[in-house]
Amino acid sequence: MASSPERALAFLLPTAIGLYACFQGVQAIYAPDRIELIAPSAKVADMAWLTVIGAATGVAGLIVIGAASDATTGRFGRRAPWLAAMAALSLVFAALLSQQGTVGGVALWFGALWFTLNGFQAALLAISPDRVPERLRARASFMFAIAGPIGSLLGVNLAAQLPPSLGYFVLYGGLGLTTVLFLAFAPEGPFDAARPPRAAPGRLRLAALASFGGHDFALAWTFRLLMFSAQFAINNYLLYILRDYIGETALPGHDARGATGLLGAVRTAATLAAIFAGHRLAEHTSRRRIFAQGYAVLMSLAMLAPALSPSWTAMLVFAGLGGLAMGGYAAIDLTLMSRVLPDPHTAGRDLALLVMAGATAQFVAPTMAGLLIAAFGYPALFLASAVVTVAAGAVAGRLRSVE
Repeated sequence: MASSPERALAFLLPTAIGLYACFQGVQAIYAPDRIELIAPSAKVADMAWLTVIGAATGVAGLIVIGAASDATTGRFGRRAPWLAAMAALSLVFAALLSQQGTVGGVALWFGALWFTLNGFQAALLAISPDRVPERLRARASFMFAIAGPIGSLLGVNLAAQLPPSLGYFVLYGGLGLTTVLFLAFAPEGPFDAARPPRAAPGRLRLAALASFGGHDFALAWTFRLLMFSAQFAINNYLLYILRDYIGETALPGHDARGATGLLGAVRTAATLAAIFAGHRLAEHTSRRRIFAQGYAVLMSLAMLAPALSPSWTAMLVFAGLGGLAMGGYAAIDLTLMSRVLPDPHTAGRDLALLVMAGATAQFVAPTMAGLLIAAFGYPALFLASAVVTVAAGAVAGRLRSVE
């Protein structure tokens, strides 16, 4: 028998934290560190290729597992079997990734890992429209909102402090443990196969992309693409920015890895404060576009600080203001996405398509970042990211079904 929505949300939180810790620990620390160790002279170009590979496999994971879970029937429900499978495979692929000594080996297992992590995310996000009634949707959005910064803080700092051989096990073992607890104590229950879906959610065909025909769905997807392209262009190179642009002599302890973790702590504190404030505000207003537009204003200002001043102080401003921006928007992100879904019976697929915008941004971001860094240096990267963020706010302003 399925657990109550409240129980599902309670166990969903640590599972989501574990997922985001796995993403950020590898993306911010372990992957760039390993690439720099293997080929320091080509690290920017190699990291760009690694990001593109992860984006491709991440998109595949979102779409394939999102659609497959929509079509799954049985005593364990639609999402649970895929959560278990993706968590187990992620642990295996992370162990293999930690042992690689060539760029090709890193790329292979990084790509495999990004498939399973994104597949896990697709199934996890679909739990909200599946099992959470409308009266609790704001709480579900809040849960995912706080899971992101907390997971990022844990993942980055664990990776900064632990050697890869131990850190990978801690991060991905933690994801496995939280998944087991979620499945055991907040079971999904059998899926009612008799309920007729209005579309064929599990079939991977071009018709599955028909959701993009919806005006607001397409705009929400574009907003997320621009938003994450600007973020990833900077965040994927944060370790190199601190080492090569700010300079390790200007960093606390003259340590770029430790400084990356410290920036993560500042950003997380600001994000959590903004999430709580944004959640309280969202409870008293039905307006959602203003949150997305406010994000664009604050985040673009945050990105301007390091462009104008290559200093540790400017990076702290970037982390603090950026955290406030992200937290204010994250408080309503899942609610906004749920409002533009075209069909509740294909929630797994359609939420995966929206999340895919973030994975697609991983194609755009490294190309943009690599060209800008090579041609104009890191200040141009921050300036261009600020412009893209402003464009995201303009797109959000055109949403019709979202106030």
